[in-house]
Amino acid sequence: MKMRYRWPILILMVVVLGVTACEDDSKEAAFTVADLPAERDADTGKELFEKGDGDAPACKSCHNTGSEDGATGPGLGGIGSEAGERVDGESAEEYLLNSIIAPGKHVVEGYRNNMFSKYDDKLSKQQIADLIAYLLILN
Repeated sequence: MKMRYRWPILILMVVVLGVTACEDDSKEAAFTVADLPAERDADTGKELFEKGDGDAPACKSCHNTGSEDGATGPGLGGIGSEAGERVDGESAEEYLLNSIIAPGKHVVEGYRNNMFSKYDDKLSKQQIADLIAYLLILN
């Protein structure tokens, strides 16, 4: 009996997260790459990607690190080498930062802006820098 309630609860959780965590597509980045610490730790970024932190959900709840799509977001395999080529005039770091703290700015074709939009409030600049360092090594 317990098993038959698992899927509806999981679906409800994904819908609630999508409805409550997303904002409109016009949110601007609260800070720039220049505002991030120069020292970055990809291992810490990997942990944030996999586990989240407090009220900030894990990135892997929506994204995979391979080329296959995640639950509601695109796969991020190769993002480290592709990010700098996605938007003219933006470096890979700028693209990733904007994708994390102003997700409506860069919505991948075929997807909606379902991404948690409060990482800039829930994570420190150091944590965001570490997360970017991890994403940059996903080739």
